[in-house]
Amino acid sequence: MRRSCPPHTLSLLACALAASAALAQQPPAPNSLQRVEVSGRKAAVSAWFRAESQHLVVYSDTSEDEVRVLLDQLEKLDHLLRIYTVPAGQPAAPEAKLTLYFHSQPADVRLLHEAPVENALGLYTSCAAGAQGFVAHLDRIPSLTDAQLDKAALDPTLSAAFEAYARHFLYSHTDIRTPAWFIEGFAQYFSSVRFSGQQMVVGRMPTQVGRYLHFLDQGRRYSLDYEDVLKGRIAGNSRNYAGEVGVRFEFEAKAWLLTHYLLADADRRKRLSRYLGLAGRGLPETAAFVRAFGMQPKDLGDLLWRHGRNGVQAMRVAPGSLPSAQVRLRTLPESTGAALLTAASLKTCPSPSRGEALLAQATSLGAKYPTDDLVRLTLARAQIDWGNPAQALPLLQATLADDEANPEAHHLLGLAHLRLAQTSGNDAARRAHLQDAQRALQRALALNPAAPESVLAALLTAVAASDGPVAPALDAALATALATLRSARDVGALALATAQAQAYAGRGDDAHRMLDALAQDLRDPELAASARQWQAQLEAGISRATILADMRRTPLPGTAQREWTVDKAVVMQAVERGFGLESAETFIKQQAQQRDALPPAPPPPPAPGG
Repeated sequence: MRRSCPPHTLSLLACALAASAALAQQPPAPNSLQRVEVSGRKAAVSAWFRAESQHLVVYSDTSEDEVRVLLDQLEKLDHLLRIYTVPAGQPAAPEAKLTLYFHSQPADVRLLHEAPVENALGLYTSCAAGAQGFVAHLDRIPSLTDAQLDKAALDPTLSAAFEAYARHFLYSHTDIRTPAWFIEGFAQYFSSVRFSGQQMVVGRMPTQVGRYLHFLDQGRRYSLDYEDVLKGRIAGNSRNYAGEVGVRFEFEAKAWLLTHYLLADADRRKRLSRYLGLAGRGLPETAAFVRAFGMQPKDLGDLLWRHGRNGVQAMRVAPGSLPSAQVRLRTLPESTGAALLTAASLKTCPSPSRGEALLAQATSLGAKYPTDDLVRLTLARAQIDWGNPAQALPLLQATLADDEANPEAHHLLGLAHLRLAQTSGNDAARRAHLQDAQRALQRALALNPAAPESVLAALLTAVAASDGPVAPALDAALATALATLRSARDVGALALATAQAQAYAGRGDDAHRMLDALAQDLRDPELAASARQWQAQLEAGISRATILADMRRTPLPGTAQREWTVDKAVVMQAVERGFGLESAETFIKQQAQQRDALPPAPPPPPAPGG
């Protein structure tokens, strides 16, 4: 049995770092990396292939060996994160597997998305279609022996993948949305975990974080004090040698140091849990910190400087058994590979202009590869979101004629009928579309019960079909949504629709609590504004009829929640370069000032005979 943790996820760290004892009690896991060959015409095989493990589906254009190692490491990290964050005794519910795109070129991560962050190595997006990740391959991921865990250099590919996965896991499995420093510190803390076959080391200093903290220790100018860190005050600070990107890096480095300090002691871990609870209930970050820890933020500077110099220690854990990834590999036809990234982009809540461009891309793919299942599904999704949902119906029916057990095809068929019902001016046609949507979505959920987008579509369909008292169909859809949100809390559209349905069902207090996390989510201002608006309506008093009318009339926010992971080595080079240029400029100015302060040189003596 695992050691019992407090039931609320804001108290997740009351039992953190009891991980060594908890891991030691885990049952042995299967130790197998299976390879399954799936057919594909060798003359038309894509450079992209598919790999699947217990919790992830990876599409990659790298090598099979690299993907195997990555999946094995991510499965071990997932296992560790569940011990840190998931309360014991929580009822098991089906979980959707995260889809991850593992790119051979870092630039591909940035080129796929609107307004990319410079030097990005990873991106996780969460939208109504669910969460998906994009990570770049930088260098070979080594397999470490027990003796190498706390000594080998931290390879950048795994550090970036672990950082991104830990941040995503915190958003998807807990309701922590504030403070920002803890979310970043948590991600940095787990970026440096390393696993061998049966051991792990936790708490190593990330390479570039250590480099930046050492840089500051040399007396260099800093950009943030710890009150700035606690309050997440980053924007508008121009003191850093590398500008805004350097300020962000300093924030992450100091967030890691503060997180490491608080996780290194049992009493501090308990106080951290209390602090997170206070901050989650709306108490300002500094006031919550003073109340939980009994110290002022100004006292943290010297305290953490000493911890960074003398107190950073890694913990080795030998649990006896760590899970191994059970990997299935599949080659993909050229046509499927050609549609992969267009399909992924459609699930990131693109802007209208980007959505129309993706519809054009999908239309071109449909003309070139009319019989490929993914191409047809991609074009159908593009038509539903950015074109004419009626044109998606024949595409989906053709796909289901070839593969009746395709859950995405059933989902999109249900979504197309829902969109047609929402725009129909004929009541009989509206009811017919809603019935077709319910049948298709029931089949989709029977095939893939954990898919957040199908759960959301089923909930919206039940709302659209409701009239008067809460119907059994809506009650069942609401129960499914609540169960799904245990591991899909980062799907903001599903969380908002579920809170609205809770309010309609007469559970106003539960709805208000669900809206708290959404209102604090800084990644999606549109969603946070909607959550605050609904909270205000609940507090003022709102009838069930008005709730139902608002849910039918007001579209859910259509923006994506994005979490970028940046190449810190490049940022650190920019910091050092900025310092060097500033130092050189200062030296040149000093030399000029000294030269100007010297008395004028005497005239040269006359030349002989002159």
